[in-house]
Amino acid sequence: MYAIILAAGTASRMRDAKLLLKYEDKTILDRMVSTCLDAELIPIIVTGCYKKLMDDEISKIEKKYRTSLIVTHNENYEKGQLSSLIVGVKKLKLILETVDKKSKDTPYFITVADLPLLKPHHFTDLIPELSDHLALRPVVGKTFGHPVLLDPKLNEEIVNLQVEGKKKEGLRSFLARVNTIKYETDDVAYITDIDTKESYRELLDKKINLV
Repeated sequence: MYAIILAAGTASRMRDAKLLLKYEDKTILDRMVSTCLDAELIPIIVTGCYKKLMDDEISKIEKKYRTSLIVTHNENYEKGQLSSLIVGVKKLKLILETVDKKSKDTPYFITVADLPLLKPHHFTDLIPELSDHLALRPVVGKTFGHPVLLDPKLNEEIVNLQVEGKKKEGLRSFLARVNTIKYETDDVAYITDIDTKESYRELLDKKINLV
């Protein structure tokens, strides 16, 4: 089972390569990769902005866990999250059509990289909840979270999406058009990202109300 990690953003509100910031003993990107590996998921990392820094960090992670990671680059990362979704699914689709045909009907995850409180069970708990829906997304109160679980029946539609204009498009605009079920929870790990320096400080100060 695969997990596409969206690590391409500009981090405009942070004004820094936030995925290289440390939380406890790991960088934010390292935490997401290791969480996926511990959940027995195969990560596909989509890079974009800060490509050189991300590539260097990915090399360190590969050496640390003695593994080879799948990486693909989004040259149009400035067009937003949806453009990275397209790039990631194109990579996954290629894999499923060539070297891993047995997984072609298996759902997969999409997640932003900066959710440092996620544990393996936050992924695996979602799997039985997808049922006959095309997509599942955790929701805490009125806030949409990650990871999102997708049925591969959506792959063809995703890779043919057109991202046009200067306005950044997020995953929500796509999910609103398909059969998406909400996974309602009060677990803030699904929504605790680090978009600003203040949110990063709060994380370090343990001011997050964990379930």
